[in-house]
Amino acid sequence: MYESFGPYKDFKLSFLKVKRAKNYLALQVGKSFIRLLELGEDGKPIFQPQEIIFEDGDENKKLSALKKIVAEYGLQGHRVIAALPATDGILKLNKYPSKISQKDLNTAIDWVIKRETSQIKEETVYDYFILRGEDAISVALVLARAESVNRLTNLISSAGLKPEIIDYEVLAIVNHGIYHKLALPFSILYIDYDYSILLTYSPSNISYSVIPWDYLGYSKKAGSSSTSEELLENFIAEVRNLIVINDIFNVYIAGVGLGNESFTEYILENLPIFGPLDAGELPPNFFIPYTLSLREGSK
Repeated sequence: MYESFGPYKDFKLSFLKVKRAKNYLALQVGKSFIRLLELGEDGKPIFQPQEIIFEDGDENKKLSALKKIVAEYGLQGHRVIAALPATDGILKLNKYPSKISQKDLNTAIDWVIKRETSQIKEETVYDYFILRGEDAISVALVLARAESVNRLTNLISSAGLKPEIIDYEVLAIVNHGIYHKLALPFSILYIDYDYSILLTYSPSNISYSVIPWDYLGYSKKAGSSSTSEELLENFIAEVRNLIVINDIFNVYIAGVGLGNESFTEYILENLPIFGPLDAGELPPNFFIPYTLSLREGSK
């Protein structure tokens, strides 16, 4: 059972709801890219899914590109559900006895929020949700820099769109596994242009690691130098260490790397990967926007 709380200004930070989001644009903004997707009732894109890569990560270029897409497809005023990058937030888990009263649980949650926010000097946005397992209750608190959230929502608003739900990238990945009913516990290795994420989810626990290995940098060097081979080997070694140290199993792979057949084959040969996760009928790059489109919009 999942419970989520915490409106922020004119939109919501809201997690772990996995019904189809009707009439929402799904937006993912990274340091080096933007992706925009809208699915119809039939689960197919209403317009050509958009991905634009930026070599320098210039925010003004991102805004100009997003404005152009909005104008081309007549999207002005559309509501947006967007993913906040994993590097712009943090998820912390606190566990309590399963028989704790609701009053005591609320008190404990308030205390944790005050403790965590008091330790952060800059303005912070937060939300939390509750995982109710058989033996324990876990409260997952997501903290994000207000500056990062404001930058994302300002980008959306300035492009003529309406920011309505901000999801945390890590939880968007979790949502994919929940929606597709992966056997529990499950783990997902998500690879993207800016970094990679290895996470594990069970009904009472979420853990994750952000790996500073970017597929964009690797792909630029792939096939042209021994540096690319070294980058890939270092990545595999780091992921393997995380899998062994944390006793992770049932690992799936997702993200942009799946679009490269030789890369995918090499990963599958050298890591204990259970199998790939797709983005429906979309290119694997749209894994996050696709998953955002599956979750429930605000009522």
